[in-house]
Amino acid sequence: MIFTKRKTIGVFISKMFKVFDEAFYEALERESRRLDYDIVVFMSAGYYLTTSDYDLQEKNILRFAPLEKLDGIIAVPSTYEQGEFRDQLYELLEKRSECPCVIVREESARFNCTYTDNTRAVRALTRHLIEGHGLRRICMQVGDFDNPEISVRLEAFREEMAAHGLEVGEKDVCSGNMWTSCGEQAFQAFFSDPDDIPQAVVCGNDYMAMGLMRELQKNGYRVPEDVIVTGFDNVTDWCADVPSLTTIQPDYQGMVTEAMELLDRLIHEREAAEKAHAQAGGGKHVTRIGLPGELIFGESCGCGKRHESFFRDLTQKTMPLLEAENDQDATMNNMSIDLGACSDLAELHDVLVSKRTESPILRDQYICLYGTAKSLMEETGSKACLVHAIRDHRDAGMPMITFDRSSLLPPMAEREDEPQVFYIKLLHQMGHNFGYSVMHYDCGTAPSRCFVQANALLSIALENIHRQRELMTLYEERRLSSITDHLTGLLNRRGMMELIEPMWRSLSGQEIAFICIDMDHLKTINDTFGHAAGDFAIRLVARAIQRSLGEGAAGVRLGGDEFLIFLPDAGNKAADKQVRDFTGALEALNREEERSFHVSASAGFSVVRLEPGMTIDECIRASDQDLYRVKEARPAIRMNPR
Repeated sequence: MIFTKRKTIGVFISKMFKVFDEAFYEALERESRRLDYDIVVFMSAGYYLTTSDYDLQEKNILRFAPLEKLDGIIAVPSTYEQGEFRDQLYELLEKRSECPCVIVREESARFNCTYTDNTRAVRALTRHLIEGHGLRRICMQVGDFDNPEISVRLEAFREEMAAHGLEVGEKDVCSGNMWTSCGEQAFQAFFSDPDDIPQAVVCGNDYMAMGLMRELQKNGYRVPEDVIVTGFDNVTDWCADVPSLTTIQPDYQGMVTEAMELLDRLIHEREAAEKAHAQAGGGKHVTRIGLPGELIFGESCGCGKRHESFFRDLTQKTMPLLEAENDQDATMNNMSIDLGACSDLAELHDVLVSKRTESPILRDQYICLYGTAKSLMEETGSKACLVHAIRDHRDAGMPMITFDRSSLLPPMAEREDEPQVFYIKLLHQMGHNFGYSVMHYDCGTAPSRCFVQANALLSIALENIHRQRELMTLYEERRLSSITDHLTGLLNRRGMMELIEPMWRSLSGQEIAFICIDMDHLKTINDTFGHAAGDFAIRLVARAIQRSLGEGAAGVRLGGDEFLIFLPDAGNKAADKQVRDFTGALEALNREEERSFHVSASAGFSVVRLEPGMTIDECIRASDQDLYRVKEARPAIRMNPR
């Protein structure tokens, strides 16, 4: 897939909040079509408050992505809530990427970047509080201090306060988790002393601002009458229980548009340089494009007011979305039940095909498992196998195509007539890495909030299938152990019965040969050379039996030095030939081994036409009697060591 005439841009992003995701993916698809690029989005999940094995395994997306084959990269490090994950992304880009790269939503000194000019935005917001409202005592709740974007916002706040002769003390700043749940933390930090409460709190994002406003309401404070609260990102349309926020509206779509145009120019410049045989990449210039954020006035500072129709419009807007979310939840619940019942990949494929109408915007879906068609879900080597495909909303079967996974998809997924945006998510669970899913949506649509959940359910289903395979393998090993003679590898008596009994009735009317074999002089070998030599002699007879068996025949060790060959659909001629083949194989093995003793055996057979009511034991006894006649007819042979 990655070798098409159209160039491919890789995008690295983690699951973020709805407003950013929708704006980002809408602009990404629009620009991919305008500039004619295929896009591969390497998606991951990982949350600030969790350190689960699932989150840790999500980092494998960085190792998985074939950076060396990409023509360009867009990365959004600020969406990786776990600092270590973000650091690994930067390390990956520095050490492995050879193509042009643009960072989005974060200012960088090392990489080309498009971002909100946080300094200008926060200073403008702070200046509004100081000059527009005449405030002097202002505090700030930031997010993770290790997040570069948060650090820039805090520094801008300090600079604007200092420009107005206002000091920001240590107790005037506290951190938060960028979510509403840290509202109590901010309240305790800033409002525990009733004689020294701030006039305003600038929050690092809207979610923390909403959490703080709810905590203030709970404790009897009014916003904005008693204290002003501001946010950042403008995601507050849903919060009818608190005042609308004074906040900053970033231009997310503008960032993507600028990033794609910059990347397109860099890719063509690099291509031109390569055609001119110039050295590419040396002494590169870093381009930084800072977009202004729009200051939005809301009720939380008193400068904005909701329109009278706000609640009516909000209801009309949210009800269809809530209904859609309920439908998605029901779909996820049903999918969880159905996928949980899958015992193999064919059943998993059938479930996904049956659910395709419940995800009408999903145009193509591919599941690629590590390994080959013969050894799936084994993360060894560089191969992957396409085990499930939906294309153009229709069942495309289980292709079972093995390909180099650095290509991400086999050629069948290509579309030469239009660029595509693929979303890739790793499939893993409980320390096992199974492969990855690839999804492509209808034009103008993007993954819903259920994207991560749906892939997690797929991972759980694959884990269940993997465990069932392990159990079946263990069961089969134990079953084979119970029906196989451990010394020779031949079937034991139980194995013989398990083999013959199911087919016994179907053999009625056929001639069947039972050949009994008895070793000669085993006691003498044991007494003269030891039991290890005796075991060797038994194994040699078994090897001769295995070497001489024809199609459909089975060798059995009945016990001690007694063996049996079961020969279906065989008369006297075939049975006699089997005895001669065995005798010849045993003599050949004696010559190959060149031991100090000679291993010999006697054989007798019985051929019966199977009639109703006849038993296996009767047939074996008949061949056993023939064996005794053979031994009695043979002259006494003295076993002489060589």
